[in-house]
Amino acid sequence: MEHSLALFLIRLNLGLYLACFALALAKNRNFNILLVGLIYLAPLIPWGLTAANQDRFLIVSLMNTVFGVIELAIFAVTVKPSDITFDRPFILQLLGHTLPIAVALIGLSYFARGVEVPVDGSELALIGGLFIAGTVLRVVAVVQIGRVAFKFDIAFRDNQVLKTDQLYGWVRHPSYAAMMIVIFAYAVNTHSWTAGLLGVLVAWFGFQYRIHHEEAALASRYGEDYARFRQRTGMWLPRLFSGRG
Repeated sequence: MEHSLALFLIRLNLGLYLACFALALAKNRNFNILLVGLIYLAPLIPWGLTAANQDRFLIVSLMNTVFGVIELAIFAVTVKPSDITFDRPFILQLLGHTLPIAVALIGLSYFARGVEVPVDGSELALIGGLFIAGTVLRVVAVVQIGRVAFKFDIAFRDNQVLKTDQLYGWVRHPSYAAMMIVIFAYAVNTHSWTAGLLGVLVAWFGFQYRIHHEEAALASRYGEDYARFRQRTGMWLPRLFSGRG
């Protein structure tokens, strides 16, 4: 690909993302959308682009634009001002859950942007396959749980019920599993076992922190119903040999 074309596409992605970011803030101006928007915006700034690293730079640009726009849309329709409290649990979730995932996404993106090894066909297929699978699964999981139950923060609403069917009948956290698949795509794009594994582990820590506190809150709210649900479903993967009722 010509360097000028790569630069044009990267700038186009940045412009499209900024437009979607502005629309999301116009629809639902709040701290969470601002934070999510900035996380995916950071790797889109087109500094450091050269003819040698343009392949992976462009992949980073495409992934952050597509997934970032999807995340902005999700949070624009699900976040409520009452969810954002800035109390101690909220701050701890920012530090324990959001920060590690942001570090992983931005760190993997910037590492990959600096790699000058060309992307071959098999590597591109793996990156694309993981990214598409994770993105589709993320959207399906969010749609299935609905705008009432899906939230950036650990909070419950008056008409919220425990979701135990569809994807949630197989695994307890399909939307987090989907994001981990996307992060694997980011990791493969680094062309480095060390950087990729480190990024995946940092993101996994962030999700595990969230899951620990989220499941404690769900157990407190739903009691025995949640205990039975937890017993028959896996956290990340299906329990194929458990008794499914």
